[in-house]
Amino acid sequence: MLKPKTFSVILSLFLFIAASCEKKSEQPVVKEIPESRKQVTELNEIVNPGEQIEKVTEGIEFDTAATPLYADGELYFTNTNFDSPKKCRTMKIDKFGKLHILREKNGLTSSIQHSGRGTFYCCEMLGHRIIEMDREGKVLRVAAGEYNGKRIDGPNDLTIDSKDGIYFTDSQYIAGREKMQETPAVYYVKSDGTVIRVIDDIDFPNGIELSPDEKTLYIANTRGKTKGRYVRAYDVLEDGTVTNGRDFAEIQLTDEEVGKPDGASGADGTAVDSAGNLYVATTKGLSVQVFNSSGKHLGNIECPSVSNNMTFGGEDMKTLYISAKSGIYKIRVKIPGFRVPKG
Repeated sequence: MLKPKTFSVILSLFLFIAASCEKKSEQPVVKEIPESRKQVTELNEIVNPGEQIEKVTEGIEFDTAATPLYADGELYFTNTNFDSPKKCRTMKIDKFGKLHILREKNGLTSSIQHSGRGTFYCCEMLGHRIIEMDREGKVLRVAAGEYNGKRIDGPNDLTIDSKDGIYFTDSQYIAGREKMQETPAVYYVKSDGTVIRVIDDIDFPNGIELSPDEKTLYIANTRGKTKGRYVRAYDVLEDGTVTNGRDFAEIQLTDEEVGKPDGASGADGTAVDSAGNLYVATTKGLSVQVFNSSGKHLGNIECPSVSNNMTFGGEDMKTLYISAKSGIYKIRVKIPGFRVPKG
């Protein structure tokens, strides 16, 4: 197993290679990346005072870097490009430091999550489906592609429960394409493959996460004149449906964004730690914002550019990897990350 510093150095070079070549793997040239920034001091219960956020990529910028995912010493990620979908690729850095391009023209994959069986579930926004993929990039099956006899529009993000069910958001963010569903929504795929709609009162459902006890479902609302500033929370029922929708946490905006009429928070990817704290990446707010299980804003983890997604990693799950416009960053945290499936 590579030590965190060694993994960071190798990862830095290979993400640069990923942006500039089409080969399946390359040999690393080790280079130290000096750039770092301190996290905000108000977040001491989450991050040790003086801890730095470090850039672990160089020479790469993302249109939108979809959810990075850490698995057994390897970092999986996609380079998502809405302007040129054919350039979208799913990649990984293995535990030996090699870059692998797993899938090219990946249907504009916007989220990768553990399935609990050693495979991954992926949202394909332009593929209009949720697929199950093995760790080498092979598509094993379509987990969901339709609701009520019509195709899904643009699945954005997903999370898994302990019953092998899948919650996913469909923000209908597919500019220039005919929408088949009548509204943006959140869906639940039961273990038998049945797809049900569980939420339809959010203007732009995006990041999605379950609390560690699986009793609460969190949805990041990216924009909307009524609830755009809030992460929404719902109580989860035994059959996977939800109830008691409510404003849970208010996204903090930069001075430039306060008062704009579009009601956009820019809330994007989400993650939870084992203590139940919710992390929300924001593109119009103050980087990664952290809230406790009551919705109280604890503070922010700042990035040099706007953040859009994150994942916990490392052997102890205490390294937070953050994807941003200017690259991927990491910071050590006090509380390990949490996910329901262990595989």
